[in-house]
Amino acid sequence: MESKSLRFLTQQSFFASVQSGELQSVKQMLDKLTKDEPSNGSSTVSNLVASQNESGKTALYIAAENNLQETFSYLLKFCDVEVVKMRSNSDINTFHVAAKLGNLGMVKELLGIWPELCELCDSTNASPLYFAAVKSHLDVVNAILSADPSCIRIVHCDQGIVSIKDKKGQTVLHMAVKGQSPAVVDEILLANHSLLNERDKKGNTALHIATRKARPQIVSLLLTKRSIDINAINNQHETALDLADKLQYGESTLEIKGVLMEAGAQHARYVGQVNEAMELKRIVSDIKHEVQSQFLQNQKTNIRVSGIAKELQKLHREAVQNTTNSITVFAVLFASIAFLAILNLPGEYVTSEPDEGKANIACRNLFFFLKQKIIVD
Repeated sequence: MESKSLRFLTQQSFFASVQSGELQSVKQMLDKLTKDEPSNGSSTVSNLVASQNESGKTALYIAAENNLQETFSYLLKFCDVEVVKMRSNSDINTFHVAAKLGNLGMVKELLGIWPELCELCDSTNASPLYFAAVKSHLDVVNAILSADPSCIRIVHCDQGIVSIKDKKGQTVLHMAVKGQSPAVVDEILLANHSLLNERDKKGNTALHIATRKARPQIVSLLLTKRSIDINAINNQHETALDLADKLQYGESTLEIKGVLMEAGAQHARYVGQVNEAMELKRIVSDIKHEVQSQFLQNQKTNIRVSGIAKELQKLHREAVQNTTNSITVFAVLFASIAFLAILNLPGEYVTSEPDEGKANIACRNLFFFLKQKIIVD
């Protein structure tokens, strides 16, 4: 009985010290328990940090609820994931509290050890992401999404979440582009594409933020969206390209400036004006394209003309051959007729002696003329 009373008093004193943020008192109490009971001191401490008060709250829960970061970090050393999962009478656990109140440091600390905490919902199926989003704690939203991109599914279930703005006027997209996950950014835009050109209170779009944070992959992703305002000017009269000029020289900076310029980004001072260099580049590009098109067209025309010429040459050869053949046949035919004419002279032959076999017209001048003519021809 005495042991239970002592344990109750210890718990009450412990909770009171945590509630008031007296970190030194908390440390002394836990150190004393360890020294007084060396054999099972660690077990006693574990039992104490796992105990709950009349409201169902653990010491870690109380530290989170009161935004006591140092006390929270110290107590976390003695806790396991089951302590974090313990629900109070309000049906929420320590991680829910940290997310709901926007305690970014605590959220990151917990996720660094147990990222699976992102998936823990209360009895109404409200997740830590939801708790953070409805309170406009978008830095916490981004931390949760970075730890577990699959949590984005809540955005598709309740798209109103992505339209919420924090006190800086930033949306969940502004927060997401500060991270390292293009997949999260893309999922948010799929849920609500209108966020693409949304501005915060300083006039910055997601492209401004991603450029300033030197996120080349995310900048490249944003530039693939057709409706992006690539030359949006913020309240400091800066475009994304102006911000890129301020980045520290390096591979990421060069990559960002490269993709921005390739996409047609301009400095704020040139927006709305004709950039002679860009215009010249465009004209040269148009001329080059036209020349290439004409060249290809000429190639096609030359191929067709060449084909026609070859066909004509073929027809010509065949015609010549046919003509030659016709002349040869005609010549042979004519020669044959002429030869037969010689052998078959008109008037027939003499059949009696002494001129038997002699042509009847052989001695006539007309025959001689015809004979000579045939031979000459």
